[in-house]
Amino acid sequence: MPWLAVAFAAASALTTALSTAVQHHVAHTASFSGPGPATSPPHANPQGSVAGLLRALVRRPLWLAALALGPVGFTWHALALQHGPIAVVQPVVIVGIVAALPLSTALAGARTAPSDLLAALATVAALAVLLLVTAPEQGAGPTPGTLAPAVALGAGAAVLALTASGRVRRPATRAAVLGASSGLLFGLMAVLVEVVATWLAEPGHGAAGLALQWYPYALVCCGVGGLAVNQVAYRTAGLAASMPVLNVVNCLLTLGFGYLVLGERLTASPASLAVAAVALAVVLRGVWVLSGCDRPRPRRTSSTSSRAVPSAPARAASGC
Repeated sequence: MPWLAVAFAAASALTTALSTAVQHHVAHTASFSGPGPATSPPHANPQGSVAGLLRALVRRPLWLAALALGPVGFTWHALALQHGPIAVVQPVVIVGIVAALPLSTALAGARTAPSDLLAALATVAALAVLLLVTAPEQGAGPTPGTLAPAVALGAGAAVLALTASGRVRRPATRAAVLGASSGLLFGLMAVLVEVVATWLAEPGHGAAGLALQWYPYALVCCGVGGLAVNQVAYRTAGLAASMPVLNVVNCLLTLGFGYLVLGERLTASPASLAVAAVALAVVLRGVWVLSGCDRPRPRRTSSTSSRAVPSAPARAASGC
């Protein structure tokens, strides 16, 4: 029933929003000892302390509870798709991306900037349109010899983005690059989940045989890597800087893999493709705005004593 699909989709959106907001709040405010930015501001070169950050997070019950909400949101999403078409479910589920922003800033004792909220809303609305008009038909499975190189290429791009983020000074832009890296890894994980499910559905394939394949090990590596990089992105800047980028990159990668590697077929009409092109342009513009790339750099004064230092809640809300 459509109303039941909407109810499950709304539950998925709210659960995902709460999980994301709490994870960001805990990661952004966590303190820990060790090398790197342990005693420095969260946005100061966080890459060198990924292990220390993760050790601190797994000791926080609130973060573990937020992490556990992820599978709950996925379950609600799956139930929604069982009771209604994707055209009804996806726009509702994707609202969770926007809902997480005010939740995150509220936890930080601040308010989401209207410009960020508007940019995020436009981005996820355009992303929902893009997903709906480009929904492919189920493919025949990976083309022989293409899956492993494609996964390696995607993983290499994620590593390059992670490396490049260390050279970016603006915290919001750095968080966006980190979000792109984790989006690539989470997208690869989603692709590999589909590959594993398809492999297990074939006659004569079972769990014992799956252990001899490379898919599950790559899946685990992408999942753990995506989670770790995502927490660093959360610690680096406000949620608006990284989360929309993560979701956009994730969706674009899975769409690309579906068409180019998994043999899925595009059934959209020329008019739908034109709408998709406009939606993609809106998505890219929204990501550009949220990453802070269009904001002028603040001027540096010669006197450090007169420089105003923003509060932690203000940094969390603005991404600076």
